[in-house]
Amino acid sequence: MSVLLPTSLLLAVLLLIPELFGDFMAYQIGLYLIYGIAAQGIGFLWGKTGVLPLGQSLFFGIAAYVTAITLKVDGNLFLNLVLAAMVLALIAGVAFVLATLVFRGRNESGPYFSLITLALVMIAEQVAGTATSLTGGFNGMSGFNSLGDLDPFGNFYYVIVAATVAVSLLLFILNRLPINLIAKAVLDNEPRMQLLGFPTHMIKGAAFAFSAMIAAMAGGLFASHQGIVTPTSTGFALSAEMVILTAVGGRFHVLGPLIGAVIVGWASAELRGSFPYWELLMALVFILVVLKAPGGIAELLEAAFRRVWPKTPTPLTPSVVAPPTRSGTRPAPLRFEDVQLKIGVVRILNGVSFETPATGIVSVIGPNGAGKTSALNTITGNLNVTGGRIMLGEVRIDSRPPHNALGNGIGRKLQVPSVFFSLSVSENLAIAMMAGRLRMADLFRTTPLQWRSRSLSRVLNNPSVPLKNELTDPVQHLPQGHRQFLEYAMTVAAEPSVLLLDEPCAGLSPDETALMTELVRVYQIETAGLVIIIEHDMSIVEAISDKVLVLHLGQVLAFDDYKKIRDNPDVQAVYAGGTK
Repeated sequence: MSVLLPTSLLLAVLLLIPELFGDFMAYQIGLYLIYGIAAQGIGFLWGKTGVLPLGQSLFFGIAAYVTAITLKVDGNLFLNLVLAAMVLALIAGVAFVLATLVFRGRNESGPYFSLITLALVMIAEQVAGTATSLTGGFNGMSGFNSLGDLDPFGNFYYVIVAATVAVSLLLFILNRLPINLIAKAVLDNEPRMQLLGFPTHMIKGAAFAFSAMIAAMAGGLFASHQGIVTPTSTGFALSAEMVILTAVGGRFHVLGPLIGAVIVGWASAELRGSFPYWELLMALVFILVVLKAPGGIAELLEAAFRRVWPKTPTPLTPSVVAPPTRSGTRPAPLRFEDVQLKIGVVRILNGVSFETPATGIVSVIGPNGAGKTSALNTITGNLNVTGGRIMLGEVRIDSRPPHNALGNGIGRKLQVPSVFFSLSVSENLAIAMMAGRLRMADLFRTTPLQWRSRSLSRVLNNPSVPLKNELTDPVQHLPQGHRQFLEYAMTVAAEPSVLLLDEPCAGLSPDETALMTELVRVYQIETAGLVIIIEHDMSIVEAISDKVLVLHLGQVLAFDDYKKIRDNPDVQAVYAGGTK
């Protein structure tokens, strides 16, 4: 469906309101739409990244006060618009820095972020109520004309309509761009996004900045529309109301917050004078929506629409040759120098030292608890070493954020398939293809969604790999073995020079194990890179390895070719491998 169809329908409906219901109804709907615009920003952040802001009224209120001040000082329309643009840019910058700092180095910071934004609006409301000389105190700031001297009960309604349609159109367009898929992937599996080289703290920061900018724009419209700005415009009550509007209307749909704002606004206006418990009723409606219909009214309306007009499957678009990866690709030896890892009082790695060749396949074996997976975690930065260092060629790579690993040419497949379960197979592969290649301009083009690298095409074109016939299937419906191949395909899509594989054959049948082994060997030959694979099946280790590293109790027990490792009495004493 074209993005122009829903926005055109929205425009037509809003333009008919003054004609059908009169100017006063248009004035009321205009206020609801202003709140709806701010709620759309919340829907973008909450619905796509899972981050719930409880302080959007901070940006709404600040912009409203700044607008009121500028309109009182000078009513020049051009000057007002320039100042508005500067304020929006400043608010977006502050919001980006705030969110980035909160989320940096943390995967589960949502509750802390929500509490921080809550604290900020409580402070802002207190300041606005006491800074009488600046804000007018509890009586508020008034005595200014609307933007362009337009009548709030007349032509200013059309300014609100224009803003509503513009924001909605922008959000519909963003839904079709890589930026939307990236945000959804962050919500689905943030640790995997980091291993694919995406700085998720900056992605969430950018989403919050965009949300804040929309709230600020709505605040500017609010000041012109109401002709007065009070401390409640920056308070928690308004923030909570915006969240309710978003949830009731539907945070996953562009028009959901607008629908929620109009319905809740109209219901509140009707009930406020006749029903003393209307606020309690709104709270109960919010709870019911969250529990029974997380997608809100918009989801229910869309489901009813789809029953009448079923959605036609979107055909897969032809693939496009991907640009070269920007990650480090030159083969280099990996060197552990007296690496130590201690968590609390537990020593996991105790002076691990070894150096791999620059190319080839190195298998890591050892009993459970030997430190194999932890060693890979120190390479990717998922665990910070407490002693020693890790070198890739001449570059030190330990204790860096996981999203930097791919930039050093390191790709990682985890022991349990780590994929994006809420997305389709093709969307998973699209995210992986953008890893290490995406530039800022690519975020606003659809071409990256069709990228294919040589390594990924080689996997998909293998007739024994099942993924090519499952591209439109949801990942959550795939068998475990197919997820293993999917994550492997996602890992090699960026063509890393160092490929880390943690038990890639776990849960596979003998035939699937042979296929996975073949894929790994072919990848290493084609890229002339380094593959480090954790494996318990000694038949696989024998068939695939150029070198074998044996870990035991967090130390290197042996590091040599397979035959010498097999004949090593120390290895025989502590490790016994089986075969499938």
